[in-house]
Amino acid sequence: MVQGRLSDIKRAELLARLSALEKLLADEAGQVKLIRAMGRDVAAAEARLLALQESRDRYLSALKHLLGDDLGENADPGDTGS
Repeated sequence: MVQGRLSDIKRAELLARLSALEKLLADEAGQVKLIRAMGRDVAAAEARLLALQESRDRYLSALKHLLGDDLGENADPGDTGS
């Protein structure tokens, strides 16, 4: 019984980390749009966005390996917040 609760807590923590990473992605995508609208060079911001996307994809892949495909609404690998 306790083991099941700990497992649920660990799963919730892992999914919360995924959600936090997705929020960072959305924020960075917004920065790219803002910088582009200002007419400035977006190369650095786009590089950060790409690195975050790659990190999210790797994290999601690891979660799927650990938890199976039952990740709920966070399972969409194409959802980058942009």
